[in-house]
Amino acid sequence: MRVVLLISLAVGFGSTAASAQSGDAARGERLFNQQCKTCHTVVKGGPTTLGPNLFGMFGRKAGETEGYESSEAIKKSAIVWDDKLTAEYLKDPKGRVPGTKMVHAGLKRQEQLDDVIAYLKKATQ
Repeated sequence: MRVVLLISLAVGFGSTAASAQSGDAARGERLFNQQCKTCHTVVKGGPTTLGPNLFGMFGRKAGETEGYESSEAIKKSAIVWDDKLTAEYLKDPKGRVPGTKMVHAGLKRQEQLDDVIAYLKKATQ
């Protein structure tokens, strides 16, 4: 019984990381352009607009984007952006970090999350 539970947990945790790897960057770019580009840029040295420039976001602590004044809530969140935390935040920004300045309601479909993360991983490196 314990072995089955451990295997189930391992598969469940593994599928979260694997699903981020399985996203389609081209679809993610289209979705980003439709829903995120108004507030965010992904170009190295690009401007900060309504939201922070996302270039180099993976591995960076939330709230530490040069040239952007983040909310106290995001600064205190202790988030270091990776696939999993980015997906959690993009799914429900205000639920994940109450008090965040992000106004987007979130991406509810896992496929959309996977696609946007695949795009961000490609575009922000």
